[in-house]
Amino acid sequence: MHNLIIPLVTCVIAFAAIFGYQAYTDSQLDEHIERAIATSLAGERPGEIEVELTATHAVNKGYGVCGTYTLASPEDDSDAFFYSKVSEHVTLGVDARDYRANCDAR
Repeated sequence: MHNLIIPLVTCVIAFAAIFGYQAYTDSQLDEHIERAIATSLAGERPGEIEVELTATHAVNKGYGVCGTYTLASPEDDSDAFFYSKVSEHVTLGVDARDYRANCDAR
């Protein structure tokens, strides 16, 4: 009986590790994108910048993320962004070449 239990338990542990890691990295992605946007905007606006992501969706077979962001201050409007998971680079604005190339075709 233990010949069946050991491989079964090993498979369950392996699946839990793989899918648990995937869920963990996906939850950290939004925070990473928010930090990248805040860092990109820091040159224009000094001080602490709080960014909130809205309407995000994956593009390029999961290698990129398109969406909109808003800043915490009430006078700021929302704007669009494209984030490349491969280069970990964020592009801001609907007029940016990377945004048009990756997000407009949706």
